[in-house]
Amino acid sequence: MARWQRERRQQAIVITVFTAVLVFVIGLAAWAAANRYYESNVAAAAQIQGLDIPKREYQQQLKLDLVQLYFQYGVPLGQENDPQLASAKAQFEDGAIAHVVEQHVLDLAAHQAGITVTPQQIDAQYQIDYGEFKVRHILVQVDPKATDPAAADAAAKQKAEGIAKQLQAAPNDQDLWNKLAKDSSDDPGSKDAGGELGYASHGQYVPEFENAALALKVGQVSDPVRSQYGYHVIQLEDKKEASQTDLFKKYQSYGFGPGDLRAQARYDVLRDDFGKREKAELEKSPQEQVHVAMITVNIPPPTGSDPTAFTTALKKQDTVKKALESGADFATVAKANSDDASKDSGGDIGWVTRGMMTDPQTESVVFGAEAGKVTDAISTGSSWTIYKVLEKSPSRALDEDQKIKIEQDAYTYWLERQKKAYDVQNVLPGAYAGQ
Repeated sequence: MARWQRERRQQAIVITVFTAVLVFVIGLAAWAAANRYYESNVAAAAQIQGLDIPKREYQQQLKLDLVQLYFQYGVPLGQENDPQLASAKAQFEDGAIAHVVEQHVLDLAAHQAGITVTPQQIDAQYQIDYGEFKVRHILVQVDPKATDPAAADAAAKQKAEGIAKQLQAAPNDQDLWNKLAKDSSDDPGSKDAGGELGYASHGQYVPEFENAALALKVGQVSDPVRSQYGYHVIQLEDKKEASQTDLFKKYQSYGFGPGDLRAQARYDVLRDDFGKREKAELEKSPQEQVHVAMITVNIPPPTGSDPTAFTTALKKQDTVKKALESGADFATVAKANSDDASKDSGGDIGWVTRGMMTDPQTESVVFGAEAGKVTDAISTGSSWTIYKVLEKSPSRALDEDQKIKIEQDAYTYWLERQKKAYDVQNVLPGAYAGQ
């Protein structure tokens, strides 16, 4: 009996130990699985007003955004993990975080402003976002070297108006399109093809051009439309519904349906609404303005293909600072060191009004500086910039180029200020949340 009892006790100990180990292993596996689920879905990707934006929202947005990449490069289904796509996909990771943050900002702002997006608005935007349109145009440029910019603008507009009248009288006269495009268009890519640009999807043209084209009926010819490139006379030739496009089919192949895409279109409606509201405020003329010059040094990542480029950029910053501190002429230093296109004019970027600098910090520094003063350097992840305020005016009329710049950047200007107001913070390492 004693031996039997000892064996039973030994068996009990073995079973107890085995059970404890098994429970521990199962618990460890469950903890690991729960931790993986938390890290992939529940952990914060960013914060807004101190509240977490869960990573699952970022992951879902990234999957949706990557469809654009696969469509653009013609990536076959199943080949998404090709190593050659790695660098391009990494850029979309940052974009997906920015998109999710932006969506939360739009929801908060819309709620505070009492804005409701109707199903009709969403449906219309859905067709714009995922449909396609075919256009042709004739471009009349404004002479960039004119000594009288206003007169040059008026002359270009008058020429475009004459072209528009001829085409509006005979919108489908192919011989007329061919002649006018060849003789009068300043677009080298389409002038020898009767102005044909082919089919395009949302975002391929500057907003002024796209908005004007989509406002037309099929076959209609527009009045002259001003963009940064000059005056366009546009004809809308055809439209494809969203369900007919290859882009829509690509989304479908990755499991995204009309509901997913309409949810994205809703945010485009809000973007357009807030952008128009901001533009209306910024375009009120006259406005406070500053005449500004700048020196910019581009900063490549230290992990880039050329590791010496980062060091070279740091040395150039030091060269600029020492030169300016020693009293060197700002324009001379800009011509010798700036990486911006304005270097040829000594860094002079002209008169700037609010809304033309979309970074709130930069705008605050520039508008807060006295005339003749050089600002402290302003650094971002990719550039280092010093400004000099050449002149200031408390009330100066906006010119056409300024209005175009304001229209292009009005929404971005609004969004950057909202993100600052809502205290957006990046949580996900290596990604951009727009703080």
